[in-house]
Amino acid sequence: MKQTLLIILLVSVAEVSFSQTSDFIVLKKRNNRTLKTYYPGAFISATTYNGFAINGFVKEIRHDSVIFLQQQRQLVGTEFGTTLDTVSYTVGVDYREIKTFHYTGDYTWGRKRGFAEVTIPKLMKIGGIGFIVLELVNTAYRKESISADNKMVPLAIAAGVAATGFAITYFQNKADKAGGKYKVVYVKNSR
Repeated sequence: MKQTLLIILLVSVAEVSFSQTSDFIVLKKRNNRTLKTYYPGAFISATTYNGFAINGFVKEIRHDSVIFLQQQRQLVGTEFGTTLDTVSYTVGVDYREIKTFHYTGDYTWGRKRGFAEVTIPKLMKIGGIGFIVLELVNTAYRKESISADNKMVPLAIAAGVAATGFAITYFQNKADKAGGKYKVVYVKNSR
């Protein structure tokens, strides 16, 4: 009885010690602190250089490729109308083709959360450029001079607001890219 229990214990320990069968990817800060580790079974949310949104569970990482299961819910027509159905598909992407990893809690299904991070820069760009265009069209329609009646001050303020919106968007996108805020390390499983 003791030998049987000992064999079962040894087989269990051997099973646990050799359970890592896949490679994995580690996101690290520039000071080599680990931000996130992606391994089979982990959820990955990212964007590739060609704009493909990755939102799914990693099935396997091998030969520099991330293979993940992506699911999409959509309405499907039936003879009785429509019903909500889930479509699942498996996709493989080279890890070097991934432009942005959405690894923090600030992201939900590939999109940043929060009014300040998403909407305000867009409103600043649209509002600033829209004001400039509208003011120039009105000035041309009225056949007035641009320098008359201190029109340069509101135009400069609008240009500053639009430039600030573009700068916020630029720095957010730059910080999210691999190579900007973090580096991607591919760890090959030596088996």
